[in-house]
Amino acid sequence: MIVDALDRAWQAWAELGRNLDAEQWARPTRLEGWTVRHVFAHCADVPAMVGAALDAEDAVTPGTAPTFADAARLLALMQRPGGVAHTAADQIRDAGIADDRSPAELVDQFTDVAPRTIARLRGQDLDRLVPYIGLGTVAGGEVLRIQLMEAVVHYLDMATALELPKPGPLAGEPMRETAALLTAVADPVHLVEAATGRGGAEVFPVLR
Repeated sequence: MIVDALDRAWQAWAELGRNLDAEQWARPTRLEGWTVRHVFAHCADVPAMVGAALDAEDAVTPGTAPTFADAARLLALMQRPGGVAHTAADQIRDAGIADDRSPAELVDQFTDVAPRTIARLRGQDLDRLVPYIGLGTVAGGEVLRIQLMEAVVHYLDMATALELPKPGPLAGEPMRETAALLTAVADPVHLVEAATGRGGAEVFPVLR
């Protein structure tokens, strides 16, 4: 279940954050201009944002058709030339750098806020439509797939910088769900031909 996978991912972030020293928080990552602390800051508000989405029960009129059938189609739109993944990239990077919360405050989002959000997610109707950053609507469960992917990808960014085993605590369902979503974003013909050594089309990266 997607909620269980997201719970595991957020628990991994909590455990990682609890055990970092000052040097590790300041360690540069493979993301230009970002240290481990900046990566943490980038994702720290997600548990609270998901919780806020649960409170917005009337955000979408019941019976309305979704703008996006699934997370893959939403991500594909964001990744198009001129899409928000490109136009907002500098703003996102700068926001992570400018975040001045302490490491303890960042970790609290995963040790305190995240468990409360997960508890609320259990039993929720994940087919209920929710708005997504002004782009349109998609099922709540698909939003969770996106947030799981973000948590996995950025955990690997930090694990690489910290020379930790990968996938570490994200082995199993979190990694499988993330791999499946990224595969679904790729052009299926190009992906199959590239994976079988039959095509020269550029498939990756599928996300910026």
